[in-house]
Amino acid sequence: MLKIITFIFFLYIGALLYLYFIQDSKIFNFSTVPKRKPDVLKECSNCKEIKIKTDGILLDGVYKDENSSKLIIYFGGNSDDATEFIKILKDEKKFDIVVFNYRGDGLSEGKPTEKTLFQDSLSIYDKFKKNKEVILIGRSLGSGIATYLASQRDVKKLLLITPYDSIENVAKQRYPFFPISFLIKYKFKSYKYIKKVKAPIFIFMVKNDKTVSNQRTNNLIHYIKANYYVKEFNNTTHADIFSNKNFIEALKKSL
Repeated sequence: MLKIITFIFFLYIGALLYLYFIQDSKIFNFSTVPKRKPDVLKECSNCKEIKIKTDGILLDGVYKDENSSKLIIYFGGNSDDATEFIKILKDEKKFDIVVFNYRGDGLSEGKPTEKTLFQDSLSIYDKFKKNKEVILIGRSLGSGIATYLASQRDVKKLLLITPYDSIENVAKQRYPFFPISFLIKYKFKSYKYIKKVKAPIFIFMVKNDKTVSNQRTNNLIHYIKANYYVKEFNNTTHADIFSNKNFIEALKKSL
């Protein structure tokens, strides 16, 4: 009996260590994004590749220049090439769009952390805002970054696609038998920041989302103090929402 207890104890400790050391690759899953010039440059005549230096690190992105007084800043999911987002709105002429891949993602340099991604979002806003009205869009991981930025800067609208209340709570729900609050390094507490957002907030969620559960999104909504709108989509998934025609229509309408 003692041997069995000892075995289970060391197995549990091993699992704890495994979760701790792999968390960066789970939260910042950038290995699938190719390190090459963004493909959208081939399809968008008004798009150009841009670089921005933040904290000594060069970030790689794309700017869609329509000489507009309105600017969309997009923050992608944890396994996205964020520049691909522009393809959805490549025919829109009413907005400039700026998108950067995160540190360590695509051609962007550096190592991502919660703190550095938040700092980078502020740098991007301050560099490109100028006299434009800013609309922030964040998907999945990026919803936390967009929410933080909206709590710190003046924005016209905040659009959140499959957002969470916190990555800490997402992990707690996924690994209920482990002390996640003790293990996790990057908590991304969107519920804390969203209370400070004054701009209208648009929430796009997937029914029965298997990646960010509806419970996590609904709990985030609970903390909103600004005007907000919620749209739920069937017949799609967390990963495939950008392929859903109803979502694309709702996204464009909300802009």
